[in-house]
Amino acid sequence: MAEAGYITLLAVLLAAVFSAAASLVAAGKGSARLEAAGRRGVLAVFGLYTLALAIILYAFLSKDFSLKIVASHASLDLPAIYTLSALYADKAGSMFLWGWLLSLFAAILALRRKNQPPELSCTLGILALMEIFFLSLVTFGANVFARHPSPPADGFGLNPLLQNLGMLIHPPLLYIGFAGFAVVFALIMAALIKHRPAVLWHNQVRRWTLFAWCTLGLGNLVGMWWSYNELGWGGYWAWDPVENAGLMPWLLGTAFLHSIAAGRKRNYLYTWSLLLIIFTFALTLLAPFITHGGIKSPLHGFYGSSFPPYILAAIIVTLTISLLLLYLRRKETIKAETTPSLTSREGAFLLTNIILTLLVFIILVGTVLPGFITSAEGTQIALGRSFFDRTCAPVMLILVFLMGLCPLLGWGKTAWYSFRRKLLPALLAIVIIAVAIIISGIGIWYAAATVICGLPLLTIFLEWYRGTRARRRSRGEKYFPALLKIISSNRARYGGFLVHIGIILVAIGIIASSFYNLEKTITLNPGESMSIGKYMLTYDELVIKQDNARVKAIVAMSVSRDGHPVGAMRPSYDYWFNAQDHFSEVAVRTTATEDLFVSLVWTSYSPANQAATFRVLVNPLIVWIWSGGFFLLLGGTIAFTSQEKTLSPPV
Repeated sequence: MAEAGYITLLAVLLAAVFSAAASLVAAGKGSARLEAAGRRGVLAVFGLYTLALAIILYAFLSKDFSLKIVASHASLDLPAIYTLSALYADKAGSMFLWGWLLSLFAAILALRRKNQPPELSCTLGILALMEIFFLSLVTFGANVFARHPSPPADGFGLNPLLQNLGMLIHPPLLYIGFAGFAVVFALIMAALIKHRPAVLWHNQVRRWTLFAWCTLGLGNLVGMWWSYNELGWGGYWAWDPVENAGLMPWLLGTAFLHSIAAGRKRNYLYTWSLLLIIFTFALTLLAPFITHGGIKSPLHGFYGSSFPPYILAAIIVTLTISLLLLYLRRKETIKAETTPSLTSREGAFLLTNIILTLLVFIILVGTVLPGFITSAEGTQIALGRSFFDRTCAPVMLILVFLMGLCPLLGWGKTAWYSFRRKLLPALLAIVIIAVAIIISGIGIWYAAATVICGLPLLTIFLEWYRGTRARRRSRGEKYFPALLKIISSNRARYGGFLVHIGIILVAIGIIASSFYNLEKTITLNPGESMSIGKYMLTYDELVIKQDNARVKAIVAMSVSRDGHPVGAMRPSYDYWFNAQDHFSEVAVRTTATEDLFVSLVWTSYSPANQAATFRVLVNPLIVWIWSGGFFLLLGGTIAFTSQEKTLSPPV
């Protein structure tokens, strides 16, 4: 099986080289015959790559421990559902899957017959070059089909932390987002090479951008959910380098989305769009550089990988060529620009882009600088959560607040009277609510959240109400049908509103859980109780279970709130034989207002000593964060389905 897989991988690499050569020559000469050959090469790459993927998945399912990757990440008792997780748990396997996604998206482009850009051959050639890079890494850098020198009877098994539903979804979503942004980058670079006006490629890239942005954003949220439910520390974001690696391209992708929106409407922010997609793609490449040990992560990542130098070289080459091309086309991009008014929606988009870029710069410096100083001087420094919280949190709150101003601004220029007339009623209502919260003693940060998050939320609802009321008056429709019709008539706008609602919900959940959480660590014996907030938890019993993979210590706890029983919770503390380490399985009771989080962090596994140590937290509004992901997906899907007209190219 190793030989068959490796031969298939070599065939994929040869097909990718042929596809790149045929497509790029066709783009230069305009040869229809070579263009068709390049397309067939793209489809051959996808077909052969899929065959190689099928071979390696079959090896995992059949527990073929003659393959090093299977022996390292699978075992006889590993459930089949975690087969894909075992693949991307490996450093070569993760890059292998990423490359396969690139081949899938390239095949989708090659197969489409409608609305194909004239620079398709150039786009496919650029994507083929990316595939060659990924294939070279997993063929020559670290052979994904390498044989085990002495195949064991049973494999080492999958990391227990990866045997979780979140890890079935989180990494693939990130890889899909990264690969999606690679397609956007290839489309735009091809358009630049072929001197195509920006207004003509905006709609081509808009859907790919929305797709990549939504999947990458959901991937980050699922990663937060996994961290919260699996790692046992009670939080969801630690500003770890690997976490930051997924966040940075998403933030720049957000700025890019706003730029192409302004470009479609007002012939504006073209240069911003080009710079943003170049650096967004570069940051997607920085993610595997960090993950594979280019920058050490205290929480997760691959160790001993040989990939970082090659990935760093790819980033440098990408930035050099792309920025040089942008410089050579500078007259074309500057010619396409129009000057905005500061009191306009495009002016607000520019301000949003500046703030997002500043935010990414802060995160990048905080992520990369410690590793750079360590490598250059040998001095160990660490910029922990406190640095990122102090520097990034205020910037993020400003961004959320700006969401309340943008819907009130029109394209072109907004009269101050019109802006004030829309803003003052919403602002007055929010201030009154915030003052009431302060007087009631609920909390100063809840009042701050009301102002920061309540204003954008209220302005969005008012915009919806105004649009629905206007349609109802003009068409005589009832409110709910009128609401659905205005959403359908302008899906990009109202889908964007839903996305903003999702982000606001995430912000509210983060503010509440950051400033009003309760935490207590305590050791109890059976029959003893503890209190935290309005909850009383009683340690009822300890049950020890064992199977071939682990010893599981399960604690049963009865829970009451305000003196009323609300159920039982069963956290566990597991010792995994393959990892020779302990891992906590947390218990979480979720309501709309708060989570009760219980983690069993120590027990002796001895019937004679049943004392157990618990970490217990009450985290307000955590479910609002996960609910925000639903609105992000819903809004992105609605915006994805919109068809918008583009402006004519400038003359």
